[in-house]
Order: sequence, then structure tokens, then C-alpha cells
Amino acid sequence: MFSIEKELFIENNYDEIHDCQLKAHVTFNKNSSIITVNFHIYGTVNVTCDRCGDDFDMEVNIDKKLLVKLDSIVHTEEDDMISIGKDEVDFNISPYIYQYIVLSLPMQRIHPEDKDGIRHCNPETLDKLKHLQVNKSNEEQYILNTHKKLIHHNEEYPKN
Repeated sequence: MFSIEKELFIENNYDEIHDCQLKAHVTFNKNSSIITVNFHIYGTVNVTCDRCGDDFDMEVNIDKKLLVKLDSIVHTEEDDMISIGKDEVDFNISPYIYQYIVLSLPMQRIHPEDKDGIRHCNPETLDKLKHLQVNKSNEEQYILNTHKKLIHHNEEYPKN
């Protein structure tokens, strides 16, 4: 088991993770021609909330398996399998750990709900956002009005 430092993300120019408190438990099972590498990565990553803009710690809990085929003629990579040549003696798992963590993050990152179902976004920011008025272009307004008319029309004449 080892700790994952934020330098992993800095080295890869990934600035959406500001800090992390992660551990990785990695096991290897080898038979004559394949090594199975099991990854269990857990802890938290510090990211920015897409709703309020404040940073928060997001939980990470990842279980992945990577198959490493030995004695291959050429080095190849697929989704969960790689082939390494006969002459390769070192195998760096760092890129896979980085990839698993980054790909596990949701597209939209929002403060999680607490046990009472409440999100702890910055209330001042949310209040300011609520009071922002967005002026829509004529084209956007036309599309919105057309959509409203279609919905209203379908409510008057329900399908059987």
C-alpha cells in the first residue's frame, strides 16, 4: 500500500485536482504468461464545486483490474490489458493509477449531500447566482417560446 501525492496530477498537467489524500493498495498475481494487477484506490481529492465555485473533498473509491500479457512480440495497450515485450523488465503502474482516478471523477462535481440530504454549497454565491438575470437572444427566446407552445399543445390533445 502506498500514498498518492498531488504531484502525480501536477506532473500530468491536470489542475482540476488541487490536493488529495489517497491510498492505493496494489496486488499482483502472476502465472506463466499473464500478470493480473488489482488496484484499490481510495480516499479524497480536492476539487472545485461546479455550482458554487468553492473547493471541497470528493470521495474516491476505485477497484480496477489490469491484465499484463508477458512475452509479447510488440508492446500494445487496450482498455484493461497491455502486452509487454520479452525485453521489457520494468512496468510503471503510475500512469494507470492517474488514469483511473481522473476517469472516475464525475463530469459535474457538486458538493455531496449530507445525511439530511442537504448540499453545502456556498450560500452567498448561490444567492448571487439566483439574482443574476440572463438576457436571451431573439433566437433563444423563439426556441423557448416554440417549445412552450408545443408542450401546451400536447397537453390539450393527449395521445391515446
